Amino acid sequence: MAFIYHMVPKNMDGEVLIPLSELKKLAPLIYEREIKKYDDHPKRKELPKRLLKKINCPQEEVLHFTPIHPHFLFAGLKSVFSDLNYSSFFFEIPIERIKGLPAVYFDMNKTGTYIFGEEEPDEMFELITPENYKILSSLPSEAVDFYNQWKARGERSAPAMGRIPHVMVKGRVSIKDCEIIDWKNAPNN
Repeated sequence: MAFIYHMVPKNMDGEVLIPLSELKKLAPLIYEREIKKYDDHPKRKELPKRLLKKINCPQEEVLHFTPIHPHFLFAGLKSVFSDLNYSSFFFEIPIERIKGLPAVYFDMNKTGTYIFGEEEPDEMFELITPENYKILSSLPSEAVDFYNQWKARGERSAPAMGRIPHVMVKGRVSIKDCEIIDWKNAPNN
């Protein structure tokens, strides 16, 4: 079975992941907490309003998932930052949960010319369904390069999702009965 992964939000309430645009109306305090993660870079502040042309909506209407088991993120970071040892928890969501929802696979490494904050070329985006989705089985080398760049700048860690392809799904996604995994634990298969 194929999965997508989403970090477990702090103080998660309920059994459904909700996009930022809906959170703003339904839970303004949670929205304020979640939107702050975009304050870490001037170009990142623009991302929630940036249009995803393939599914014709702003990013604030999508949920972001990783198509790689979180242990590979942990192992990649730890290979560069040897002191890294904290737990981070993710929902392991069967890909069938997105059936019927508009979704794209965003691979910023596809063209070899990605510059964060610049307009991404269309070929970095592919419409996906549960039927054509493929989980990543290893960490892209571009991610390790990204982690090494952060280390060279004197950082003690790096954003785990840097240079990791994303699955972006328009709408809500149920996490009912989904397993919660610690990224320190290797996959069972």
